[in-house]
Amino acid sequence: MKYGARADPSVDMSKNSKLDWVRRWNAPRCHVQAHANSRRTPAQVETQLQTKAKEKKPPTPSESSRLQDQIGFPSPTDPPFKSNSGDGNTEMYTMGIPGPAERFFDNMALPNDNSPVPDILPDLNPMASPLDDGMTWEMIGLGLEEPLPTQEAIDEFHEIYFKYVHPSVPMLHQYRYRAAMGLSPHMRPPVCLRYAIWCLGSNLSERYKGHQEIFYRRARKYAEMDEMKGLGEAFVSVAHAQCWVLIASYEFQMMFFPRAWASVGRAVRLCHMMGLNRLDWDGLDVKQVVGPPRDWTEKEERRRTFWMAYTTDRYASMGTGWPLAVDERDIMTNLPANEENFDKSVEESTITLSASMTPEGAARLSPLAGVVYMASLFGKNLTHLHRPGDDEHDDDLQGVFWKRHRELDNILLKTSLSLPLHLRLPAGIRNPNCVFLNMCIHTSTICLHQAALFKAENKKLPPSLVEQSSTRCLLAAAEVTNIMRLISHLDCRGMNPFINFCLYVAARVFIHMLKKSPDEAEVRSSLDFLLAAMRQFKTTNPLSESFMIQLGLDLQGCGIEDVLQNETHSFTTMARLNMAVRLPSLFTAVQWIEELTKL
Repeated sequence: MKYGARADPSVDMSKNSKLDWVRRWNAPRCHVQAHANSRRTPAQVETQLQTKAKEKKPPTPSESSRLQDQIGFPSPTDPPFKSNSGDGNTEMYTMGIPGPAERFFDNMALPNDNSPVPDILPDLNPMASPLDDGMTWEMIGLGLEEPLPTQEAIDEFHEIYFKYVHPSVPMLHQYRYRAAMGLSPHMRPPVCLRYAIWCLGSNLSERYKGHQEIFYRRARKYAEMDEMKGLGEAFVSVAHAQCWVLIASYEFQMMFFPRAWASVGRAVRLCHMMGLNRLDWDGLDVKQVVGPPRDWTEKEERRRTFWMAYTTDRYASMGTGWPLAVDERDIMTNLPANEENFDKSVEESTITLSASMTPEGAARLSPLAGVVYMASLFGKNLTHLHRPGDDEHDDDLQGVFWKRHRELDNILLKTSLSLPLHLRLPAGIRNPNCVFLNMCIHTSTICLHQAALFKAENKKLPPSLVEQSSTRCLLAAAEVTNIMRLISHLDCRGMNPFINFCLYVAARVFIHMLKKSPDEAEVRSSLDFLLAAMRQFKTTNPLSESFMIQLGLDLQGCGIEDVLQNETHSFTTMARLNMAVRLPSLFTAVQWIEELTKL
């Protein structure tokens, strides 16, 4: 008989049965009645909630402030971290459960002192609702896997970036970027770009020095995640091109040369895909993947993004000798405008790159356009040396090689004579692009004449040519040293990170001069000063350390290591210690530097 069915009276139900048929009949109705009696009225539920709220212990002020900063649940793949003591011990938190922290601190340079790393990634309460504030809505809407830094830290990163980094890489419109940060989450700049900016800002911050590696990895992660969304349309934007330029700049400073080379390629390809290399061309358009700019300021920002990718590509090829990614014959975008007009959205007409090679065009250059101009000359010097033709005839002074040499030398001389007053020193000493422009003029002269010196000695050309090139190299190195003395009182954090390359090239000239004349006191003094300047840059730019190691090896090979001061005697020891810690990076750095000696 089924459960709950009416009992058949014809069936004999004895008293020994396990369940009387009457009890069976009434069992379902008793269960329903008991369930109905257990229900509470709304008044009873409200009374019970108020009683429990009174019994609950209120949070302390410190807990209240901490709970206000909670922004969601962390991801097991990238949990936030905090420092609980001043001895450098850190604990990882995933849903409130401590775990190992070694994964986050592999290959990460923490401060040398015992001061604790500031807690800028907020802790999370696993029992709190994930929808308590706007930051968590942003995490859910944008697909973030970990909480963003605190607003206080973000503000400091922005201040440092726009004060020290932005003047050398001025492709973002500062005021529009800051205004966009106050919009709704889906209208803010991409997360990958924000993390790239925070990475460069924390790298120059004494308080948040230990966080740049985490921000760097997150910037790459979210940039690569955007590439995998949909059919690839999510990452085709100017902001993503800017992100890869900033990532490449950081990777060069940290000596991640293979990654930097690939990141530069991504930035260049994005610029080509969006047509940023032909913004000022009125001819037949190619396939367009982004809309037209809304105004002149947005168009200028696109120009600057392309030219920053262009200059970074030139510097990368100069260091490795690998082919250039941007062919100047495909460039139909004018040079960037003046920085003040860009900030104030004042429209300004600019010239093309080819027009800037004339004396009249050089007089119209802005500081950033001057840096682009010198990057172009570096690229021409590279192709002059590494792309020989069939009829070079470098053993004949009237051959193609020496004609190109004289043409490039004349362009450099005319440029130095035609620079407007605001680009000269000391008038433009406060502008890092003006300083870098003047250093690059003399550095390019050294690279050009060192190659001519090498050719002249190998091909047994007239000694007058050798003497002329040696004199030009020495004078250019002395000018680089004078410029460095002129700006020695300025904050090195605001200088272009590639300024170390200029100091390295000038120092190599002094080393070769000391090899021939070890008693030159003035040359020794200039070399000591350049080495001291590179030691100062090393605190914020590890790329300077690789240059110093190579210079130490050059001095040791020349047998003139006694020229160094006591503090600099440890070059060889420093190289051995770093080999044990960062062997692949330094081997790559040395190979990268050895290519420079061919110029």
